[in-house]
Amino acid sequence: MNSADTIITNARVLTMNGQAPRARALALTGNRIAMVGSNADCLALKAKHTRMIDAGMKTAMPGIVESHVHLFGGAVELETLIVNNIKSLQALSDSVSQHRRSRPDLAVIVATGTAHENFGAEGPITRQLLDRIVPDIPFIMWCFDHHTVWANSVALDKAGLMHGRELPTGNAIVLDGSGLATGELREPAAYMPVLALTPTGGREWLGLTTGEDPSPVVTPAQRRADEATMKRGIAHAASLGITTLHNMDGNWYQLALLQSLLERGELHARVEVPFHHKSYFEIARVDEAVAMREKYQGNMLHSGRVKIFMDGVLETTTALMLDDYPGFPGNTGAPLFTPETFNQIATRADAHGLRISVHAVGEGAVRRTLDGYEAARKTNGARDSRHRIEHIEVIDPADIARFRQLGVIASMQPIAGLGVPGSPLEPCLTRIGRKLPYSYAWQTIRDSGAVLAFSSDWPVAPLDPFLGMQAAMTVKPLRPDCPPQAQSLIDTLHSFTLASAYCEAAEHEKGMLREGYFADVAILDADLEAVEPGQISSVKPVMTICDGRVTFER
Repeated sequence: MNSADTIITNARVLTMNGQAPRARALALTGNRIAMVGSNADCLALKAKHTRMIDAGMKTAMPGIVESHVHLFGGAVELETLIVNNIKSLQALSDSVSQHRRSRPDLAVIVATGTAHENFGAEGPITRQLLDRIVPDIPFIMWCFDHHTVWANSVALDKAGLMHGRELPTGNAIVLDGSGLATGELREPAAYMPVLALTPTGGREWLGLTTGEDPSPVVTPAQRRADEATMKRGIAHAASLGITTLHNMDGNWYQLALLQSLLERGELHARVEVPFHHKSYFEIARVDEAVAMREKYQGNMLHSGRVKIFMDGVLETTTALMLDDYPGFPGNTGAPLFTPETFNQIATRADAHGLRISVHAVGEGAVRRTLDGYEAARKTNGARDSRHRIEHIEVIDPADIARFRQLGVIASMQPIAGLGVPGSPLEPCLTRIGRKLPYSYAWQTIRDSGAVLAFSSDWPVAPLDPFLGMQAAMTVKPLRPDCPPQAQSLIDTLHSFTLASAYCEAAEHEKGMLREGYFADVAILDADLEAVEPGQISSVKPVMTICDGRVTFER
């Protein structure tokens, strides 16, 4: 056996290998794990060049496989004003003023992370409210879910939206009684014109909102800036113990940016990028995902997935439900695909051997997606497809068993659950109503035998996986009729590692610490098994190793 390049000793190793769940040491050779065992076992591979790392009896675990992020958009937002915890207009105004003082050359102010109900008695968010804070330059504020943007009057005027415009189904420029924009812009077709005012021109969201590449083509300076932004986002991920990212929006441009980093040896996480099939595309465009897969199929950067939005979100009543929203007669949401069209897309993508991920928040969207996957199976025959449904905030009991029956993966974000400390209850609690027992049903779905993967949906929520772990382990039932959904530590870790590797059919080489697997490791500053569930978010990585290289060291 070859000598080790790196040996980690005195660790409490959580391997995620059911046959050997714990160990004391790891030896890494090149980009693979050479040994998992005792200190003595691994020290036998020591050579003169070997780097020795003493973990101090803290946890070493597989690198986090973050299975649902928007990498480019999240990376751009690292430089914006974060307003997640701001609950008053005065606090928002103070934060904006401080932000402007620190960056006096700003021509546009972008804030991210607010919620519809954040300002309570101070009223709904409107352009007039934002004008009071920033009257002179465009001010754009993202809702945390990234399905709604609010803009001030300057931004609306510059984007040509003050009097509204015709938009595709499911998108809306909200107008007041006089026909003027209130400032609320729902879904991409409505808000992309104001994002075009920002320094990046909204390029970071094109893979999500249009599925297309920037047009006109970016300048060399813009391209270099975008590569630097991607690099900054990946560095942020590495600082959190993440070694793999499943991007959930994609275009050729993002792949090209990441390829440039890879060629320079600066791609410090494995990344999967999908083809994003929009509702207005010709069905045959799904074949473009095959071309992406053929060009990008390495261990560090690959494609081979189709991403689709079936519905919107509960907050704006655009998530597709099986019956009317409470208080909204006749409104069951805003589906983006008819059953017939989605069945055709799913069948075509499945026939190519592509994996599919579908955003489905409401139980109506979940059912429509499962029906499409079942239609694809009937036409193409059963295969190990690893298709996924993303979010699943509400599910009908009749559909729970179908995940296992069809081999569909439930991809969920515990940090967004109701009953999670710090997560706002409204307006989702009212939107869900009597269906609450089958909402954010992580343990219910796990108990059904389905594969359950956890992630953050960054930048919808913070990227920190330990914050997500704490949410998963501490969620509380909101009513007596709600079954408990809190997760065990090991199940939670499994969903952030091996189950997420399974999503990309890579469970044979990552998501677990085992001889021959990729050398993707996170070393933490605590013994994770000794930390109280309510304190898990305080745990931080001290070192992240991806592909045998140290990508973060505190």
